[in-house]
Amino acid sequence: MPLHEPDYELDGFGPADDGHEQHRHDLGISSLKVLGEYRTDTDSYFVLLDEGATWGIPGSPQLRAVHVSRDLSARTFEVDSKELPLYAMAQSYLIARGCPFDALNPPEGVHDPADDFTRALEARVRGDGDHFALLASYTADMRDPVETVVMLRSLDPQAVPEFRILLERFDWDSNTHTLREGGFETYPAVVEWWEAWSDEEAPALPPPAPTVRRSPAPTAPATPVPPVSRRPQGR
Repeated sequence: MPLHEPDYELDGFGPADDGHEQHRHDLGISSLKVLGEYRTDTDSYFVLLDEGATWGIPGSPQLRAVHVSRDLSARTFEVDSKELPLYAMAQSYLIARGCPFDALNPPEGVHDPADDFTRALEARVRGDGDHFALLASYTADMRDPVETVVMLRSLDPQAVPEFRILLERFDWDSNTHTLREGGFETYPAVVEWWEAWSDEEAPALPPPAPTVRRSPAPTAPATPVPPVSRRPQGR
């Protein structure tokens, strides 16, 4: 089905400050198309596809989560958004800002999970968004199938495994995707897998063991890897 540009419903509203006006301006590009949306009288939530991202920085996230809130009395608006690599992560961002859990499911045929495992894992990602930090992501849209890889670190420094990889594969023929997960106890281990994936030689993801707690140990750099980095760097 054809995708349409978002309507933020801001006619008659002014920005709460200059930053929100700039944010609205930045979201006014024609390459942003709606994959999912939910509206109330005061709030609008969008998961947008940036159709122009494939011609930008290689590997950049192609999705953007957008929350627009309107003050009906003051006739002002606020806008916040974030680029994210996976649809379920965009949903999680918006759920944390008041969107109902199941309100942003895309129309059938737009972003369909290929199997029950994918559905269950995406549901968990939607609910666990505040449990992990995004260290890196890369969308390889020149591969067949298209792959998006995401590196996460638990915000609980005592969790085992501390690091997770999410790997999405999108099949153009069926217009469906799968999502799989792997667990890694150390930063060097997850970087080794990432680099092998970058070289298209990645082994199977190690199954994530049930999360347990351990004594804190410094295993990752203090500064997260930039989200568009193809190869995570060490300290």
